[in-house]
Amino acid sequence: MEDPRNNFDIFIIGAGPGGSVAAKVAADNGYSTCFIDKENITKKGRYKACGGAIAWELVEEIDYPEEKISRVIESLELHHVDGENYSKKGKGAVIWRSIFDKFLTDMAIESGACLKEQEMFLNIEKKDRDYQITTNKGRYHAKYVIAADGATSPVLKILKWPYFSKENLILTITKEMRSSKATIAKSLGSETVHLFFGLKLIRIGYAWLFPKAEIITAGWGNQINLIKNSREEFKKFMNLPFVKEALRSSTVEIFKPHLIPVGLRPKLYEDNVFAIGDAGGIVDPISGKGIPYAMMSGEIAIESIINGEKRDKADRIGYIYEKSLDKKFLRILKAKRIARDKIFESDENLKTFLSLWETYRSSEIIMKKLL
Repeated sequence: MEDPRNNFDIFIIGAGPGGSVAAKVAADNGYSTCFIDKENITKKGRYKACGGAIAWELVEEIDYPEEKISRVIESLELHHVDGENYSKKGKGAVIWRSIFDKFLTDMAIESGACLKEQEMFLNIEKKDRDYQITTNKGRYHAKYVIAADGATSPVLKILKWPYFSKENLILTITKEMRSSKATIAKSLGSETVHLFFGLKLIRIGYAWLFPKAEIITAGWGNQINLIKNSREEFKKFMNLPFVKEALRSSTVEIFKPHLIPVGLRPKLYEDNVFAIGDAGGIVDPISGKGIPYAMMSGEIAIESIINGEKRDKADRIGYIYEKSLDKKFLRILKAKRIARDKIFESDENLKTFLSLWETYRSSEIIMKKLL
C-alpha cells in the first residue's frame, strides 16, 4: 500500500531559489506541497558555484537580513582586456548561495511546505491523472510537478523534453580564493565587483572577481561549443596582471565547474509539469543572472495553477504560465538573447555596449535599441 502521507498537490524537485519560492507560494495558497533536494539544506546550507551578486531591490523585496550579506557593493567595474575601463554605479549585494538558499528554504518550511533533503530524484512516471515520483528514499504522488533542478534537469531528461542547443549553454569555472579584508579592500575596493571582457579572453561571455567577506570568487564563463581547453582558457584570465595581483596572496578553497543556460529550453510546460529557473533556461543571456528569474518563474508557475483552477481552465495552465512569463520578463530575455550575438560580434560592439551599460540597464539598451 502507498503511504497516503506521500500524496501531494504539488511536488517540486530542487530547493534552490526557484524551488523554494514555488514551495512557499504553493503552501501559502493551501496546496499540500513537497520539495526535495539531494543536498543537506537546513544545517549549513549547500555550496553552489555562483558569484552571488544580487540587486539591492531583491534584498529589499524579500527583506533579506543585512547580517547575512557578505558584502554590500556600490559599483561594477567593467574591464576590457584592451585597456578600456568602464564603471557602473548602483547598489547591490554579494551573498553566499548556501546562506541565501537556506533563508528561502526556511521561509517555505514556515509556510507549511514539506522539505525532504538529502533525497535524490530517480524517476518520474504518469499514473492516471497524477505523477509518481521515485527517489532514493521513497515514492510520491502529485498532480503537479515543478522541475527546479538546474540546466541538466534529470526530471526533464526522463520526460524526454528537448535539451538546450550548445549555443545556449555557458560553461563556468569558479574558484573560491581565501584572502583578507585588508587585501581585498586594497586590490579590489571594499564596495566593488569586477567584470572582465574581450574576445581575445572569452569569445562569448565574461570573467569576474566578486569579493565576499574574506573570500574572492574568481569566475569565468564561455559558450560551451567555443571552448577548446577550459582550464587553459581559465588560466589566461587568472594570469591577467590585475587578477594576478588581486589574488597574489590568496589560497584556493573551492574549484568547481557549472553549466548555465543562456537561452530558453524549447519547452517550458507540458501536462502539469513546469520548468522553472535554470531548468527552463530562464536566465539573462547577457549577464547570466538567474536568481531573480528563478524566483519569479517559481512564483508564476504556482499562480498559473491557481488561476487555471479558479477559472476552471486546467487545460489552459500552460498557456497562462508562458503568457505570464512573457508579460513579466520573457519578452525581454528573448530580445537579449538575439542582442547577445551582436554584442559579442566584435570588440567594437562589446565596448559600445559596456559604455552604454555605465548609464543604462541592459534591458533598456536592448529594448530602446541603443546599441
